[in-house]
Amino acid sequence: MGPGRFHYSSNVNDNRGLDIRYDLLLPFEESILGGKREISISRHETCGACHGSGAKSSDSITECTQCRGQGRSMKSQRTPFGIVSQISSCLNCDGSGKIITDHCASCYGSGKVQVERSIEVDIPGGIEDGSAVRLTGGGSVDKQRGVSGDLYIFVRVEEKQGIHREGLNLCSDVTIDYTDAILGTTVKVETIEGLKDLYIPPGTQPGEKLKFAQLGAPDIKRPNHRGDHNFVIKVKIPRNISDQARSLVQDLAALKGTQGISVPSDDQGNLRDGSHHSSARKKTSFWGSVRNLFRADEGDQRFASISAQPVIPRWTYQRGVHRAAPLLEGCFMIAALIFVMSRRDKFRFCPKGDDRTTKPEDGE
Repeated sequence: MGPGRFHYSSNVNDNRGLDIRYDLLLPFEESILGGKREISISRHETCGACHGSGAKSSDSITECTQCRGQGRSMKSQRTPFGIVSQISSCLNCDGSGKIITDHCASCYGSGKVQVERSIEVDIPGGIEDGSAVRLTGGGSVDKQRGVSGDLYIFVRVEEKQGIHREGLNLCSDVTIDYTDAILGTTVKVETIEGLKDLYIPPGTQPGEKLKFAQLGAPDIKRPNHRGDHNFVIKVKIPRNISDQARSLVQDLAALKGTQGISVPSDDQGNLRDGSHHSSARKKTSFWGSVRNLFRADEGDQRFASISAQPVIPRWTYQRGVHRAAPLLEGCFMIAALIFVMSRRDKFRFCPKGDDRTTKPEDGE
């Protein structure tokens, strides 16, 4: 049944066949935000020309001769148990007790007419697909009995591309480039309240969810309570990239330590200098050697494992190394340097005549 069509309910439990069903197709945004909708329905009402009597005038109504205006007939018969009377509705006047000789031209004797009515309906925000809204008294009207039926509006919600509903929450997928996932970006996303800027922080992982709070569907029972709009991040990885882009990605991989350090080789592919290791050895300067000698750390493994740790008074440590520690370390380094230099000069520049000097023998 399409939107805007109606039918009369045949359920025996309805209000004497006066209820009306109406199917309404709503846009997705309207189902979330709600609002007012004016609909046009066709219903039966009591004929205004004859006031429901079905006769052209009061003179066109006569008493039924078969039931004598009672609207029912009684038949009696004798049985072995006595006389049994059976009462039934009069078939001549359909139980009304009256016969219409000249019918109303507006309703053709039915006493009711079909009219088009426009009704304003309040659509609650957050209504789901397949829900029904009941409008009391919005159905057909019978003035003779003084009753009216109800209008039942069954809601169908249109699908919206890019947004789907999960309970009170709305969900969307956002596809970004892998470089944007690494560096972060801001993208325009569609919500039920229009386009908004969604900030994607650096390092966002595929499948991670970001959300706009309180931008989902409201709860019909608690209108102040509202869901969120969740965005699932999808990272687009290109299948084919240019040589320049590939080189940049390789440089990035090298910075992350995912690429091994290449060792120079000859034309035959053999490693040069007899090296059989994948990484080059570190070069240590003279100052680094002296520093490793007097520091307590491991230092370069090529030096002896003997370490000299200066005795530092306890007042130099306060929750870590005191400011005087680097100064003391520098003094020890300078003293060691002076000591080494003085020893070398003493043996090299000794004065003549000293017993400790040696002369080369003849023939050497």
